[in-house]
Amino acid sequence: METGYITIWGKDMAEEQKTVLIVDDSAMLRRIVNDALDILDFEVLEAESAFEGQEQLEKHQVDLIILDWVMPEKSGYDFFLELKEHEAFSSIPVIMLSAEDGKDMMLKAIRAGIRHYVTKPFTHEDLLARVVQVLKLNI
Repeated sequence: METGYITIWGKDMAEEQKTVLIVDDSAMLRRIVNDALDILDFEVLEAESAFEGQEQLEKHQVDLIILDWVMPEKSGYDFFLELKEHEAFSSIPVIMLSAEDGKDMMLKAIRAGIRHYVTKPFTHEDLLARVVQVLKLNI
């Protein structure tokens, strides 16, 4: 892995470069998430479906997955359940994105093992704070 020099919120620090996979069927949302992550100088991979996400995971070592709940063909929730069953991917943290913020949806997520949930719309700061928390970055 490369080691880069990162400036975050006015602080300079050496940090091992992280790789984040964004899985979302919306090109616009992938761009928004990518723009938010730009400040962290991560390597960002994108997939527009769970199937493409699986392909990316098979080709790259990923430190974090940012996953949309609602996608055609296979939902992010179903993809998450598959990841949990796959030994090579089960330890990768996942931040689930959803426009749904209802109690039932959140309980379903918690029961499935989804520990990090961000509702849309979100600010860059909200997403970055969650990413920093999940990856335990020292900033």
